Amino acid sequence: MTTVAEPSGAAGARRRARHRQETRAEILEAARQIVITQGADRLTVREIARRTDFTPSALYRYFEGGRQEILHAIAYGSVERLDRYLARSRKPATPSERVVAMGVAYLRFAREHPQEEKLLFDSVTAMEPLDLEQSDEVFFAPEGVFRLFESALREGVADGTFRIPERDLMVVIVSTWVFVHGLVAVERLDELHGGVSESKVRGLIRAYVNGLGSDWAGVQREARDRE
Repeated sequence: MTTVAEPSGAAGARRRARHRQETRAEILEAARQIVITQGADRLTVREIARRTDFTPSALYRYFEGGRQEILHAIAYGSVERLDRYLARSRKPATPSERVVAMGVAYLRFAREHPQEEKLLFDSVTAMEPLDLEQSDEVFFAPEGVFRLFESALREGVADGTFRIPERDLMVVIVSTWVFVHGLVAVERLDELHGGVSESKVRGLIRAYVNGLGSDWAGVQREARDRE
């Protein structure tokens, strides 16, 4: 059988693509270490360049968006790792227990991978508002964290577990993520005192989830009547 030699141009293009990917990974690892050791506020293109022996202008050839694009890439990597972790966690049959289980799994992820949790939290909070609005591929990936919450909440609405109007569903999805992430933040603040027990976290998330089964529209009407 005769093997057709690959054109040298194609081979060269592959080598350049591989070199670019490896260089981006090197830059990102340097950026990750800065965020881990000093915080995202100290992340600058100049500091990354100093640690990688690049010039600042050379870094822009690999990350045209500069600091914000690098923060985006850091967050993307951490969310991917969190996604994989949640995908391996136990998935109860009922929508409400699935939300509880995902919340507890996120707390375990933060305990077992504190650097990843710090990277996720610090990089996202350091992004400018416009970047957060445009970063749908990070948080709304098909297998992403938000999609997992959305799937459970929509299923709960469909079977009557949750009484959430369609127009409010996205607000509830975001609020659920913020609530769970807030518990992880409390865990970080309280870690010197032994952290927050898993049973307490499970109880708090379950209480929140139970509230989603209340008469959502009725509560809103009562609030308007009191105004």
